[in-house]
Amino acid sequence: MIRGYTAIVDEASLGLAVTAFVRVTLERHTEETTREFEESIRSIDEILDCYVMTGGSDYLLRVMAPDLQSYERFVRQRLHKVKAIGSIDTGFAYGVVKRSMLLPYPG
Repeated sequence: MIRGYTAIVDEASLGLAVTAFVRVTLERHTEETTREFEESIRSIDEILDCYVMTGGSDYLLRVMAPDLQSYERFVRQRLHKVKAIGSIDTGFAYGVVKRSMLLPYPG
């Protein structure tokens, strides 16, 4: 049940002031395209989480950066180089209402 242990680090103390949620839609939905995209995403450190989604986008990424200029460089120099991306739509978090590390236990 336990997959590991971790420390909870304050992002601001590391200078990571920008949290972006990036919705990605692939240009094609083949097995090869999906595999290449997912392999590329796993190798990019700024991407903390990547979820496969239903609805209007294929993936949701959580990205952290020091500032908006750094985020722009990340998109232009890293994300745009990932093959198979058809569109990118970014929303920025400007506050946190709740962040929990506890999982709801169905028992």
